[in-house]
Amino acid sequence: MIGICNGFQALVKAGLLPFPFAEQETSAATLTFNASGRFECRWVTLTPVSNTCLWTRGLSDPIYCPVAHGEGNFVPRDDAVLARLATAGQIALRYAQPDGKPAQGAYPLNPNGSRADIAGICNAEGNVLGLMPHPEDHIQPYQHPRWSRGESGQMGLALFMNGVHYASQL
Repeated sequence: MIGICNGFQALVKAGLLPFPFAEQETSAATLTFNASGRFECRWVTLTPVSNTCLWTRGLSDPIYCPVAHGEGNFVPRDDAVLARLATAGQIALRYAQPDGKPAQGAYPLNPNGSRADIAGICNAEGNVLGLMPHPEDHIQPYQHPRWSRGESGQMGLALFMNGVHYASQL
């Protein structure tokens, strides 16, 4: 299962991410207003960081895709939740610099102020992914915003190819 943008918000609010509600008394994380206080509509670079997540497993190249949201700031309840996500390999995607180096919280590289530059997380089994950016809006070369100037690459298609590959093995 993949939840993009509002789908990510729904997965978190429904208790499917980051951990099942049955494990906790209160929500472990939320998505709230962007740190800028504004709706953010721009292209960002993501780095896949999880091999637990079937959607990002084996990916190493940065992904360039748009974001368009006003409430995409991923906030874990506390540092223990953040540490648990990192230890379990549940941080699937992080906001990055164009060359793939960490964004280190810098705006607008991290367009919403998410802790630890988190752009997407998965469940512990790795089969549910939630992310704020829209990789589905860059699966063809002509969708790159500077395609007419000869720029291309870093498409989000690999995420979906991983999902199809996984489903074909069921």
